Order: sequence, then C-alpha cells, then structure tokens
Amino acid sequence: MADATRLLTEMVPRAQRLGLVDMSTGMVDQAELLTYLGVAVRYLATCYQLQMFLRINRQLFVTQTGVERYQLPDNYGYVAPLETYRSGLLCNTLDGLQPTNLEYYDPARYNLLRTPANTSKPAWFTLTQGQMWLQPIPDQVYAIEAVEKPTQSGDGVAEAYVAMVEAETLYRMAADQGRVVPELTDERGHLTRSVVNNEARQRQRFYTARERVGRGRYRRYGL
Repeated sequence: MADATRLLTEMVPRAQRLGLVDMSTGMVDQAELLTYLGVAVRYLATCYQLQMFLRINRQLFVTQTGVERYQLPDNYGYVAPLETYRSGLLCNTLDGLQPTNLEYYDPARYNLLRTPANTSKPAWFTLTQGQMWLQPIPDQVYAIEAVEKPTQSGDGVAEAYVAMVEAETLYRMAADQGRVVPELTDERGHLTRSVVNNEARQRQRFYTARERVGRGRYRRYGL
C-alpha cells in the first residue's frame, strides 16, 4: 500500500514540470495537491467497482418490525454479479446464523407484487430514491449484509492503483488550472482503462472456471 506521503513525493516533481505551481512562490502547493488526491480517489471509488475500494459489511443496516422501506447508507456499494438472480445482498438474523439471498426486482415489478399485509423474513427488494424497499415486510429485526464503499481519503492506495490515482490527481489539478496537455489526458485514460479492464477480466475468469466445473446450470434453475 502506498501512503499519501509517498504519492505526494512522486507527484510533486511531475506537477512542477506541468506548471501546476503557486503563482506567488513558483512551487507546488502540497496541501492543495493532497486535496486533489482525495478528490481523485473518491471519484475512482465511486465510478468504478474496483475490488480495493469495496468491503463486505455484515451489518449495513438493521430492519425494524413492520417497516418496509429504509434509507440507504452513504457507503452502500451495490454490486450486480453475473448471476442476475443474486443481488450481492443478504438478509440475516442478528446472530449471523441464517443468511439468505435478497433478490432484486425492478421498481415496477416490486410495486405490482408487493403485499402490505405480508410479513416474514425479507426475500426480495427494490431501490428507488436512495431507499431500499423490502418484501415480505420484516416480521422482526434482521441485519442486511451488503458490499460497501468505505470513504476514501487517498491515504493507503493499493500498488496496482498508484499510477492510475496519480494520473487522475494531476489531471484534475491541471484541468482546474487550464494546463491539461494531451499526454496527460491520454495517460489518464489508458491507466484507468487498464485497471478497470484487468479486474473485469479477472472476474470473468472466475465465472468461466465456474462454468467448467458444471455450476453454470444453477443459473437456469435459480439455485
């Protein structure tokens, strides 16, 4: 992992050469560069499903008896896997011993099939206006488990992401100062595509391996 001090040490010389300097001192303002670093990391974590920016949360929130809808926490990071009947979210008892999959329904289908009088352990859900709606309506307190996106500060960047993060940081700082050069734009795009595509190919290899051992048929049967 690369901390913010190392990232700044690597970026300052490049920022100087790009002319991203304080007009009064002629030097790079490291505090300003650190701010752009945080902005760049948060942007990348928000826009892309990169595994180093994700974390499993065993208790994203807890339900209430008889309550159908819940405000999603800011750190919610919905991930839709290839097996579309699996949402990546679980409903579990508070002791953690009875996890079950929550199936995603689009809002129109959810609204058509919901039954206000139906109370039990939630089995399906939808998302609208930053809220999660659950059916059946919880008959007791349950824990909702999900993938979350922890808040990123720019301190503690995975080695595989260092070049991408540095290019994004310099690009954003240059853009605000009107000093973007084509080489920086190309570098930013190339590095981001490389990281995102490499992780996508890795996930695809996992799913392909799953098919080879005969588990692909489970998708058809909903198991």
